[in-house]
Amino acid sequence: MLTILFVTVGGSPAPIVTAIQSLRPDRTIFICSSGPRGSVSQITGEGTPCEIRRGAEVVDRQPNIPTQLGLGTRFNPDTDLVLLENPDDLTECYRSISAKVKDIQQTNPGSVLYADYTGGTKTMSLSLGMAALDYGLALYLTTNATRENLIRVERGQSTERAPTTLLTVDRTLNQELPRFLQAFNYGGAIATLQALLQTLELPADQKRSIRQLRDIFAGFDAWDRFDHLDAWDLISLHMGQVQAYGLALKRVLGSRQTMDADFTAPESIPGHGYELVEDLVLNAQRRVQQQRYDDAVGRLYRALELLAQTRLRQHYGIETGDVDLAELPETLRDAYAAERNPRTNKVQIPLWKSYLLLSQLPEDPLGQQFKTQEGALQNALHVRNYSLFAHGFKPITASDYQTAGQVIQTFIATALDALISSKRRNPLPQFPIDIPHSGTW
Repeated sequence: MLTILFVTVGGSPAPIVTAIQSLRPDRTIFICSSGPRGSVSQITGEGTPCEIRRGAEVVDRQPNIPTQLGLGTRFNPDTDLVLLENPDDLTECYRSISAKVKDIQQTNPGSVLYADYTGGTKTMSLSLGMAALDYGLALYLTTNATRENLIRVERGQSTERAPTTLLTVDRTLNQELPRFLQAFNYGGAIATLQALLQTLELPADQKRSIRQLRDIFAGFDAWDRFDHLDAWDLISLHMGQVQAYGLALKRVLGSRQTMDADFTAPESIPGHGYELVEDLVLNAQRRVQQQRYDDAVGRLYRALELLAQTRLRQHYGIETGDVDLAELPETLRDAYAAERNPRTNKVQIPLWKSYLLLSQLPEDPLGQQFKTQEGALQNALHVRNYSLFAHGFKPITASDYQTAGQVIQTFIATALDALISSKRRNPLPQFPIDIPHSGTW
């Protein structure tokens, strides 16, 4: 396995020599300041460019570092140097170093990369340390047990692994994970936590905490895909941490069981029956956050349809997929008999006719709301019908969503307020966008 060391070069050659002798890499990338007075002279300079100092006094001069170490063909000045024009410019240093790290990782797959950040300017050291943390390099520091000289490392040097595990975990939990959660990207969160478990040696209690977070996010990921059974299997194991969401999911399970003949809820809490509609609306909001407007409108369309189906079934005993004409007012039976599907011999009514039926039933609140919003809803559904996900070819834009999706979402929210008593309303919570410091959601 090829080992490659990145090392920053400053005014003293000693720590660089110590690092290379200690780690014995197959290849070394030297990060140097350029120019006639730059540290690059210690790597490629002719004669004896390396000065050995005692205080301000030069007590010895030695050949360049590759010559001292006898690197020979293990050093190629055309490929193994990172030259920094301004070694105090953090942006330049970080970009140049990270670009070289990425190039080495791409051209040498499977190699092991180290970084020693002892030499060079403070900015060079900081940049190499940042790049090492960002790209997964093992980080080393060459120093002595009692450092007397704050300018450079001198006697009694040793190269030791810098402890970065807790720093990596902290950065992941406090910087990377929130970005995934704010985008509702649970797949990214799960992969990031799994990488911590696979690449770091962690204390047992920290492993348990990270595994718990991974499983909780896997539960939200399943829920986000409407795989409510898998979601419950995962979330139910951590009810102490996600109790509010676990209870909300139990209400969704109960709501789905009343509407889905092929679904059996492992656990449920009686609710108002429209939780599955709320679940779809919250899912649509998450798709909007990801700028997936076609997906968002598709979910709202299904929520709108399910809202009518739930109302007809719960309040009137009418199934839109198999309407029992005897359940309809006598004056409507002949008209709806014409909707009989000759292939199935069932009376089946789609979304729009479900709302027309509700508007024809005496004083139904959902039907009455439909009457007042019929035109706006029709326009909104045209946007969806002309999209590539339905019957047309036009993608839904952010502007389309504002004029169409918001109409549907507002209609559903107003309807739920009218259909559900305030005592039973208890809306479902949106998925979390951060990690709680208290340990529970």
